[in-house]
Amino acid sequence: MNRKLLVFMFLLLGVVPYLFAGTTGKISGTVVDAETGEPLVGTNILIVGTDMGAATDVEGEYFIINIPPGTYELQASMMGYQDVTKTEVRVTVDHTTPVNFQLKSTAIAGEAVEVTATSERDVIAMDMSASQLSVGVEEITAAPQITTMEGALSQMVGVDMDPTSENPDVTIRGGGRGQNLLMVDGQTMVDNQSNRPMFNMINLSAVQSVNVVKGGFNAEYGNVRSGVINVITKTGAADRYSGSLNLRYTPAHRKHWGPSIFNWKNYFLRPYLDPEVRMKGTSEWPEELQNRYNEFVGWEQFSEQNLSGTTPQEAMEMFMWRHRTQGVDTLKHGVDANGNPVTREPGSYADKPDYVVDASFGGPVPFISDYLGDLRFFLSHRTDNEMFGLPTTRDYYTEESSHLKLSANLTSNMKMTLEGMTGQTNTVSLAPRASGMDQYLVGGDAILYSPIATGYDYVLGQNGSLYYPSALNPFDIYTSMLGFSMEHVLSQSTFYNIRISQTNALNRCTTVGRMRNPDTLAWFGNRPVGEEPLGYEVGIKSMFDGMDYTGEGATRDYSEAQTFNFKFDFTSQINKNNQVKTGIDLTYNDLLIHYEHNQPGDVGNNWVAKSRRFPYNFGAYVQDKLEFKGMIANIGIRADYLNPNSPVFDAAPYSQYFKKKYRDTFEQMVPTRDADTKFNLSPRVGISHPIAETAKLYFNYGHFYSNPTSREMFVVRKDARGTDLVGNADLQMEKTIAYELGVEYSILDMFMLHLSGYYKDITQQLGSIDYHGFTGAVDYDTWTNNNYQDIKGFEFRIEKRFGAWITGWINYNYMVTTSGYIGRDEYFEDPREQRLYGLTNPYQERPLPRPVARANVRVHSPGDFGPMFGGRHPLGDVQLSFLYSHRAGEYFTYPAGNENQDNMQWKPRVNFDMRLQKQVNVQNVSVGLFVDIQNVFNLKYLETSGFASQEDYQDYMQSLHLPMYGEGEYADDPNFTEGNDRPGEMKSDDKDYINMPNREFLTFFNPRTVTVGFRINF
Repeated sequence: MNRKLLVFMFLLLGVVPYLFAGTTGKISGTVVDAETGEPLVGTNILIVGTDMGAATDVEGEYFIINIPPGTYELQASMMGYQDVTKTEVRVTVDHTTPVNFQLKSTAIAGEAVEVTATSERDVIAMDMSASQLSVGVEEITAAPQITTMEGALSQMVGVDMDPTSENPDVTIRGGGRGQNLLMVDGQTMVDNQSNRPMFNMINLSAVQSVNVVKGGFNAEYGNVRSGVINVITKTGAADRYSGSLNLRYTPAHRKHWGPSIFNWKNYFLRPYLDPEVRMKGTSEWPEELQNRYNEFVGWEQFSEQNLSGTTPQEAMEMFMWRHRTQGVDTLKHGVDANGNPVTREPGSYADKPDYVVDASFGGPVPFISDYLGDLRFFLSHRTDNEMFGLPTTRDYYTEESSHLKLSANLTSNMKMTLEGMTGQTNTVSLAPRASGMDQYLVGGDAILYSPIATGYDYVLGQNGSLYYPSALNPFDIYTSMLGFSMEHVLSQSTFYNIRISQTNALNRCTTVGRMRNPDTLAWFGNRPVGEEPLGYEVGIKSMFDGMDYTGEGATRDYSEAQTFNFKFDFTSQINKNNQVKTGIDLTYNDLLIHYEHNQPGDVGNNWVAKSRRFPYNFGAYVQDKLEFKGMIANIGIRADYLNPNSPVFDAAPYSQYFKKKYRDTFEQMVPTRDADTKFNLSPRVGISHPIAETAKLYFNYGHFYSNPTSREMFVVRKDARGTDLVGNADLQMEKTIAYELGVEYSILDMFMLHLSGYYKDITQQLGSIDYHGFTGAVDYDTWTNNNYQDIKGFEFRIEKRFGAWITGWINYNYMVTTSGYIGRDEYFEDPREQRLYGLTNPYQERPLPRPVARANVRVHSPGDFGPMFGGRHPLGDVQLSFLYSHRAGEYFTYPAGNENQDNMQWKPRVNFDMRLQKQVNVQNVSVGLFVDIQNVFNLKYLETSGFASQEDYQDYMQSLHLPMYGEGEYADDPNFTEGNDRPGEMKSDDKDYINMPNREFLTFFNPRTVTVGFRINF
């Protein structure tokens, strides 16, 4: 182990005790005599219903630490004074909730006062020195269309999940994949093969609260550079049972505008099935239609030239059979061996509903709870089925997850928790790319979160698999977590915690499975047909229109990542001003990387990339939270140690080992050495300065590191020419230096106004470099730390969390990103090509902003509002919620090759969702009925997947009246007209000159949909 690390660990462990990353909060305050204002010494403060409490010191001050997040009643009592109980005291993770008491003297024993703490809520969290947001599950699910943790996070300012991107991951302040840390009940939940949070195992019914930190994280958090998502789940009660059931149902609906792909009016079928032209050919169409669709000579000429012995009608019917078009079931296809008529069902999709079931139940374990320290459980399960927007191997994109949590009090001051989580995602892979590795990167990582993904554009545009659903292989992802924790409270101010966890992520992308029936099912003239395009058949066969009806995706993924984590932590509130924290953790990975390109009949291009590596991390930190009336500071330092525990291929850049000759023995033949270990120190400082009772100014600064993914470090991939991708186990940890300055105001003790500016200086990011040998026999990619990024942004948020009638929030994020690389991204063995390419070819993207604005306004009536009928108020507890989003459009370069890069921008996307909900409360049971409407106004936004070809795209762009068409070479060209149009404009009565994309069914997605739901809590 690195000597610097050993010295640092020795000093760290010798100075302070350990503390675990925050899963609890703190309450502090003062108790004074209501008449004199003098501090009351020895006042007992108790959290009602628990054994947690404290006594005030000589200055009348107290604190209670290690409080699980939630809402509590806090009681202050002292001889000679009235007892005062404050209700609805809200505790959140890593936050000090101030609660002060004023006690009145009394001569009457037992006299007490109850006060609702909502009237004195700390709208501003004065002790927070970074931008963060803590919300309960009720606030998460209050907005319409929120069914997953990713969806809930994406509504927060600075957090995004762009559905238009190929990989719609959760990003925080521009940080990409691998920069976020997900923690559930203190356990790390990250797939350490791809560095992605394992959101698929979180059920909203199990969530107690969520705390999101977007920058300036304390030193306790490692392997993270953009955001920390800290989820606390519910714990079963020891004295009662509780549960919930949430159901959502969306009727079957088409998820794109335009006709079904099996309707003859669809873009791909109309030239062949339009009654007006199908026999004579598309030359019978007007010129406008001829320009829009594929050319077809007509079935009369086609059958004569290509299908002798088959009539034009039979030729057309065979086309319908293989495309499963609407109307194929009415045709006569002959008889089978038993003399029964042969029929074929037309293709179908969008014919099944979407639905979500999320349920939970918890309480004491029957029969044995009293004997095992109030042993209690909390169980939840979620099933989410969303039908794909186009036909695939599977009908549904499915997520299933289960969570069981067992808790027991071993003694009065020792608690044990055992929890297990499982998740299963069933989806399909995208079309295999020529590189063969993108199966995992695209199919595995994107996993089609949206019903229609941009990957379909690839399928349609490249290999015509629209009518051959078996082209998209099943892709299954299995995840699990098993965790144990024990917490031992030593005193009012001190406790320690032991945590052990194991997470597993398993990918399974395999063959379709069902082979095609080889029997002839029907005859069209003298042409036999089988069950194509259903089932799998070896080899690729295409119809004359370019659509495949055999073959399958060739890429496979059998990768698996197991991660073992151990933490031993301790915390001590040294005094009322200092909460010192320190901690250590060890993470050990067992990574099996196994990708294949397996195309039957294409042996020369098939390959296997398989390796197993055991990298591990060690981390430690120390920090101090200093709390004074005029300043709160979080100061700390973290040490991170990474050992790749792997060999590095130590061959010359153009070594013969990269050639085809050594393709199958590369790993055994090439020289290797042990990869270097990495050690980094990360200083972190955050300061919050209350500038008034209702305002604070805060600042934070820190260094943050994250591990490279296993693909960049360990994968070795081969193709027909030899080894074409080599991982680099010597990669440095990627680095971010982040700064933030912010201010928060409380307005009327109801509104919170948040303003913050942030800057992230990102270096050592990963980028690929290519090596090209003299003859091309050596041609491979590898990875290095040559990329950089600068991110500047401004956030605005105003929120009203409390109120009788109206609550909600408005947020806005303006962010500018500049990225690029230094040095070269290509190297040539040929000196001439090297000189032509240049000594360096640095690249930097233009800093172009894409601001995002969102708002959620909730109008809810009090329970006793309106007239009473049958003892109830029908208009009470009614909520109307609106969710609005505005996203600036993407930038692009037009025309291609324009020196002015990213000179155009698509129109912004605006969306409105709505929920109407009625709540009924009967004793301890709450029942809610709701209706969600997605895209309330049925707004359309043009998608680039609608373009059938480059010519189609050019026709659309040329038809627009763009400002640029009044300048330069366009000014005198009659084919271009100057105007104020923007890309994304659509044809209308006012703009009938616009030439719309030809593939109408892929031009507009997300039509208005209605979902009904039912929720019960008890």
